[in-house]
Amino acid sequence: MKIVELETIVTRPPIRHVGYLGVGQLTSVDNVVVRLHTDEGIVGVGEASPWAVFADNAQSIKATIDHYLAPAIVGMSPFNIESILLTMDAAHYGASFAKAGVEMAVLDATGKALGRPIYDLLGGVVRDRVNISYSVANKDIIDDLEEIRWLLKEGFKVLKIKTGVLQPRAEIERIRAIRELVGPHFDLRIDFNQGGSRYQAMRLCRALEEFSPTFIEQPMKGFDLDGMAELTRSLDVPIMADESVLSWEQGFQVVKRGAADILNIKIAKTGGILRAKKVAGLCEAAGTPCYAGAMWESGIGIAASLHFACSTPAIKYGSDFYTGTHLTVDDLIVNPLHVVDGDIVVPSGPGLGIEVDWDAVERYRVED
Repeated sequence: MKIVELETIVTRPPIRHVGYLGVGQLTSVDNVVVRLHTDEGIVGVGEASPWAVFADNAQSIKATIDHYLAPAIVGMSPFNIESILLTMDAAHYGASFAKAGVEMAVLDATGKALGRPIYDLLGGVVRDRVNISYSVANKDIIDDLEEIRWLLKEGFKVLKIKTGVLQPRAEIERIRAIRELVGPHFDLRIDFNQGGSRYQAMRLCRALEEFSPTFIEQPMKGFDLDGMAELTRSLDVPIMADESVLSWEQGFQVVKRGAADILNIKIAKTGGILRAKKVAGLCEAAGTPCYAGAMWESGIGIAASLHFACSTPAIKYGSDFYTGTHLTVDDLIVNPLHVVDGDIVVPSGPGLGIEVDWDAVERYRVED
């Protein structure tokens, strides 16, 4: 079986409301859908979900795949996944989001050819579901509390509060109000998205420890590994790195330098599932637990992330896999991913185990 063609389609499915995060505002979601064709008629599907203020953008991802990655791998066997990754590296430096989208389509085609789910290509499952953490990012206490009441009715048992946008005193009062609403034992996490500065992060994080967060995520700039390491050593609450891990090589540096207690692994940042598992294996060897993060993927990309998370022992803290079910108004798959009692279940069908809603893809297509 050989790869004969790759197509890319930029989509913009609507979201429920604007989100305010430390690194910038989320006003829309752009997803690049990748469709891979083989000479045996098998079609594999992938997705890259960028956010320009975080890392990369849809137009550059589409151009990178169309002009560099696709020409390099046409004619290759989708079974030779490691070789495909090396070939893409030789064709274009970096571009982890684009490579993750292509690798996803390759794995989907391979799984379909074998009649097996992707997780069976990765060593099988160690769990069949992970819990979902929803990110609350309204920048307003009243709106936050209203949304959280809805989320509790929806069955969420984990919430991540986006901070680093308001003044420190306002952030503290906001977290206090949320903790009072959900109760003392609820699994509450805090995420700065780099919104804190080094000089204020220590004081603010110490103040936030009062509310017993499960962890505090990326309190300062991702490149400041020295500051992250100092904070990690000084606080009782675990520190999680996200923007400090924008590649699988950076993941190695975070673990090596003790710059976090937990790593947030997103397959888009590492260049795909195989390299995400290599980062997770490094963390497992070092005794560093991991979190299964996500960007703003539809059910296509979330399904891929589920195959990664459910086949990876180092994933201990659940996931951000709420986007297709609770952030976007409409999904790009026919049947929604299965959510049970606050957990999301990995699909068990061949490949990704999902059916793409091509009518929805066309409905939300962004013209080139």
